[in-house]
Amino acid sequence: MTATPDTTFVTGPNFAQAKPSGVYVTPTGGSQTTLQAQLSTPTFSTVAATTVTGATVASTGNMTTGGYNIRSVATDLTAAGTTRADALQLAKDINNITTAAASTGAVLPLGVVGMTISVFNGGANAIKMYALGSETIDGTAGATGVTLSNTKRCEYYMVKANTWISAQLGAVSA
Repeated sequence: MTATPDTTFVTGPNFAQAKPSGVYVTPTGGSQTTLQAQLSTPTFSTVAATTVTGATVASTGNMTTGGYNIRSVATDLTAAGTTRADALQLAKDINNITTAAASTGAVLPLGVVGMTISVFNGGANAIKMYALGSETIDGTAGATGVTLSNTKRCEYYMVKANTWISAQLGAVSA
């Protein structure tokens, strides 16, 4: 069998070659889309091992140092929109929203069982937290969303397909 270029995948029972735009996948709890679309939305950010002293970088891009997992962080975020369709799409593990106008919100990334997303609402107003597709947050439809009060912090856990549960965190340390 001839080696294929990086932009071509071997698929199907006859081992036919296809470009990522011609291969369809259905992620757990998600909607069918092309492999190309899935590849263009990475779940993990990549960290170059040579830039971190004493750290180990796994092939997926996860990083550990001293036995601790290092999670991706987004800071100085601004909540947006008034519905799931136009709310701020979160793309990191830890998200610090510092600006929140009334009735704005944020959308959790497409969930994978075992995932944890942390959101800190340091804005002046409560925000709506939405989930994608048919995912729910604490039993509430993702398109409806749940409220995260201002000055509050919350972790969202994907405990099974399409199911996020939340855990509000305590007050800031004294």
